[in-house]
Amino acid sequence: MTCQLPAAKVAYIGLSLELYLRTSNCLDQWRNAYENWKNELAKVADIRYSKLVFTDAEAAEAAGEIAKTDAEVIVLSAVSYTPSMLIVPLIKKLGLPVVIWSTQDSAVIRDGFEPVDLSLNHTVQGIQDVTNVLFQSGIDFSIVTSHWQDEKGLQQVASELAVIRAAKAAKNIRVLALGGAFAGMGDFDYDPVELKEKWGPEAINIDGREFTDTVETIDPALLMPEREKDQQTFDIADSLTEETHLESIRRKLAVKKLLKQYNANAFTMNFTTLGYAGFGQLPFYAINCLMAEGIGYAGEGDVLRAAAMRQLIELTGVANFTEIYTVDFKKDLFFMSHMQECNIAIARKDRKVLLKQMPFWVPGSPDYTGMFFTAEPGDYTLVCITPVKGKKFRMIAFSGNVPDLPVIETYNRAYWLLHPSLPAGKLLDRYSLAGGAHHLSAIPGRHMAELTSLAKRLDFDFVSLDD
Repeated sequence: MTCQLPAAKVAYIGLSLELYLRTSNCLDQWRNAYENWKNELAKVADIRYSKLVFTDAEAAEAAGEIAKTDAEVIVLSAVSYTPSMLIVPLIKKLGLPVVIWSTQDSAVIRDGFEPVDLSLNHTVQGIQDVTNVLFQSGIDFSIVTSHWQDEKGLQQVASELAVIRAAKAAKNIRVLALGGAFAGMGDFDYDPVELKEKWGPEAINIDGREFTDTVETIDPALLMPEREKDQQTFDIADSLTEETHLESIRRKLAVKKLLKQYNANAFTMNFTTLGYAGFGQLPFYAINCLMAEGIGYAGEGDVLRAAAMRQLIELTGVANFTEIYTVDFKKDLFFMSHMQECNIAIARKDRKVLLKQMPFWVPGSPDYTGMFFTAEPGDYTLVCITPVKGKKFRMIAFSGNVPDLPVIETYNRAYWLLHPSLPAGKLLDRYSLAGGAHHLSAIPGRHMAELTSLAKRLDFDFVSLDD
């Protein structure tokens, strides 16, 4: 299960040379090529404006039209040689991120190659003119060079567009923080002004009373249909009472209602301030379900890592909150778990998540609907975002693999085992020296290239522990 992310909104500009309007016999072929490329690009982008330009006047008209759209990024392709000054001044003026898709009509230099073949496919040197001037001007850009029918190349373009869209989405990350932060956990500390100005997210703090008041507003008629869905989706232990299950569902709907009310897309809670008589069941079931719907999360009031998880969801569509609990030094394995929180979207596909009655160890807290499962085997990338005092934020990442091992049936909640990219001790040393916090986010797959690009777009330090 992944969060369905919108495609980046794109203005696609094809580039040529005014001189060719008077001297070239290739105009129709170039126009056809540009239309073909646009159709390919539309598979991975939401094209809000497009135009093939030859003249300064056409380029100026295009810039004016782009300014009226909600385009997030400009994609450039040259259909022939193109002079840099046709477009670079307008890029400066528009101030939008730039992705160059450097392509051409033909994929090969064929036997019997003729001058007309060269005329139809001479795009490289014009692109180099453009990129050199962008470089000299200090304008950041991304470039993907591939044939227009190369699926891998198109996916690289898609990746660059996803990074740009995700970086822009940082300004829309809002963390609903319930119950403050765990006292004494200094790696949660942050400056709200720096968080907003240097990254983009912000936090909205609410107390336990506001949550319980919202729980009381949930229509009881909504609960049983949700329980019936769960009975189809999950295995349910005999120990789980209907009362506990329905209350967990009610609290999930309350969290969703509050997220909508505050226009928030991430959540954190501090159980140490909520485990009092009258608060009732802690919403662990809600958290595990809502992570699968795209809500960023971190435990114990950790606003930073809740925002980080949502940032990663904006990039890949799925992420999970986790921490490294203990180490198997013989097999180089990390035991990844938490009190209960784990995204059901990463659960093994060959067995259902088990819902079970679970006690919570804080006095006064009633039983809740717990979950038992482990992660789908395969590659994962682990990420932490942390402030650097007096400087910008830092993104720290490393990769690993979840091996296909027998499930540890004696454990009582969600967990997973990670074989890191380096020996366990060496990796942990590097992580701490880089400034890693004790909460992380995990994304299925290997995403170091996208994370490197995202960190650059966010103006973060980036540290890959795999290197």
